[in-house]
Amino acid sequence: MRARTLTLTTILAGAATVAVLGAGAASAVAPIAYPQAGAVGVELNNAETQAFANGPAPALIDHYLPGNNVSVGVRADSQLPRSGNRIVASMRDIAAEAASRPNGHLAMVVAPGPQLIVVQQW
Repeated sequence: MRARTLTLTTILAGAATVAVLGAGAASAVAPIAYPQAGAVGVELNNAETQAFANGPAPALIDHYLPGNNVSVGVRADSQLPRSGNRIVASMRDIAAEAASRPNGHLAMVVAPGPQLIVVQQW
C-alpha cells in the first residue's frame, strides 16, 4: 500500500506542476494538509483547473486509480451524469466542468487508503 500511496501522491504532485506551468508564472497551487487524517493535497485556481483538465493527468488518474478509490464532491447544479449517488464521468469531465464556471476550480486531496478526494467548487 505504501507504493500505491506514493504513486498517487506523485501523480497528484505532477498534475499540480503541469497545471502551474500551463497556467502561467503568476499561478501558485495552494497546498492543503489535514495532518489529523494524514491527508495532503492541492487547491487549483480556475486557470490551473483548466490546464489540469487539458493535460495528461486526468487520463492517468482514470487509468491507474480504481474508481472505488476516488470520491468526488460536486455541486447540486452540476450537469455531470449520475447513477444513484455516483458520478459517472471522467476526471477530465469533472475538471472541465469546474473550469468552465466563473471562479470554478478543483481541490484534490490524497487520504490514507489510498483515496483521492476531488471537490468541485464555484
